[in-house]
Amino acid sequence: MDNLQTAPVIIGKLLNIGGMLQRYGNRVLMPFGLNQQQFSIFFEITKARKVKQKEMVNRLLLEKAHVSKVVKKLHKMELITITTSDEDKRSSWLAPTPKGKQLLSKCMQIFKKWNEEWLQDIDDKQLNAMLDNLTHLQAVFEDKIHEKE
Repeated sequence: MDNLQTAPVIIGKLLNIGGMLQRYGNRVLMPFGLNQQQFSIFFEITKARKVKQKEMVNRLLLEKAHVSKVVKKLHKMELITITTSDEDKRSSWLAPTPKGKQLLSKCMQIFKKWNEEWLQDIDDKQLNAMLDNLTHLQAVFEDKIHEKE
């Protein structure tokens, strides 16, 4: 198969895998009152420890309105704090609360078990090769997205 035939198959498979992971992730996160998209934003905030909301939009390549809506929900759930920036009053700093860190720890235990179950039949060499290929593909896609902006 040449690139013109292979590319749509690859994109289709990635979309299919993404859909499966999102549906299963939503089921896993339901008891915590979160969905997969909300968790990904929450995870990035917690990983960064303190991050500007605008940076989250750029980092995750999501719509500003969507990130704002999720941030409000995470704040209402007392999982993050929102602090107005001293240098720019239009900008906000986001940081996890102790309650948020505790919830993240619980979720990560579940995700760790889930990842082990789903990937246990793939050997380390194959996993590393997939990771390298996906990392490269992600960089290519990010470059294409930034070219369009």
